Amino acid sequence: MKPSTALLSCLFLMGLGVFIAVCTVIYVVHGEFLNAVVTLGGAVLCFGFVIPFFTIIPGKVAPRVNVDEGGTTFWPDRSVEMPLYVGLLGAVATCAMYTIFAPAGMVTIPVPHYMRYSIPFTSGVIMVWGGSILWRYFRRGSTKYLRLTPSGFELEENWRTASGQWDQVKDVADESSDKKRARSGPIVFVMSDDSTPTIAANGMTPNGEALRELVRFYWEHPESRDELTDGGAVERLARSMA
Repeated sequence: MKPSTALLSCLFLMGLGVFIAVCTVIYVVHGEFLNAVVTLGGAVLCFGFVIPFFTIIPGKVAPRVNVDEGGTTFWPDRSVEMPLYVGLLGAVATCAMYTIFAPAGMVTIPVPHYMRYSIPFTSGVIMVWGGSILWRYFRRGSTKYLRLTPSGFELEENWRTASGQWDQVKDVADESSDKKRARSGPIVFVMSDDSTPTIAANGMTPNGEALRELVRFYWEHPESRDELTDGGAVERLARSMA
């Protein structure tokens, strides 16, 4: 995502979040507490997706890292992930309440008359979809991860998983040929079969650059891959980000 696009997205979500928060206060003042809870979830969703921008745009992110005898695993900065968890949880809770209570007339938030059935249905779909994503995140312990070992790599993001050996990698790029799957700060593994496993790394290092260069280094220097099992990779990354 370009900085200008990120900034516009941030401003839009912030404005929408403020508007919904004001609606929440109005509903509380009027004693319409169920409406207030529903709109509160919407505000939480907006702010949950805004807060990470304050870390990502200035480039203040740093990955969480674990080193074991098999390799080194990188996860996004916790300050990026936690607001997303909370925001998505707010969305799921709001959609669940709207799906359950709106058809019974207990939620009285004004909506166009012709959408009185479609909105609860859509809310139900979002509830199931968001709940499944949350379950996957909690089971994985993160929104995504990248693991590097002396023999290859493994990555998982959203519903996608990929792995490969270093000798199967033709290049480590910063842009995928698949424009429909563009990522922010991507690390693109260009494989010998022309597939391009990709992970967005802007939540790990600024614009993903330092981590991408680390991956490129171990792809180009097999003699140094033992660093992936003894903490040397973490030190190398820290030096590049200093």
